Amino acid sequence: MSTVTPELQLDVERFLYEEAALLDRREYRQWLNLFAPDLQYRMPARTDYHELVSGAEPPASFVAAYFDETLESLGQRIKRLETGKAWAEMPPSRTRHSVSNVYLRPAAVEGEWDVECCFMLYRSRAERHVDIFVGGRVDRLRPASDGTRWKIARRVIVLDQSTLLANNLSIFF
Repeated sequence: MSTVTPELQLDVERFLYEEAALLDRREYRQWLNLFAPDLQYRMPARTDYHELVSGAEPPASFVAAYFDETLESLGQRIKRLETGKAWAEMPPSRTRHSVSNVYLRPAAVEGEWDVECCFMLYRSRAERHVDIFVGGRVDRLRPASDGTRWKIARRVIVLDQSTLLANNLSIFF
């Protein structure tokens, strides 16, 4: 069984901080390079009724999702943003991604890690439009095949709010 060393913890935390900085600088192509070819990028919708009745989230197969993306579909979203004609991002959002409470567990596949963290995403658009998203993420990290650090193979984003007041979800988490 794999052990979480202080060096591993620090490396993963730094990787997540660098990822957040890429998003805040709108360096989307570089951000996309952090993902594995078989990526699953998902944000299930919250279902408070189910949580109240059973005390747990329903299985993913029964939940609608705000995002259910692949590497290809994320690439298409980025390409659209790069045209300058994505109306939902006119003007472009200013974002600040914060990541904390990073917890690592060995995944079922040797060498891969499930990484839980909390996040807060602040978005400001135009003169008065502000959104704050708070929640948790679970990422599956695997060593990059080229020997450089990590690739994100799976990301599940769970927002704490069950009703979204944002006008759109044209940003990345």
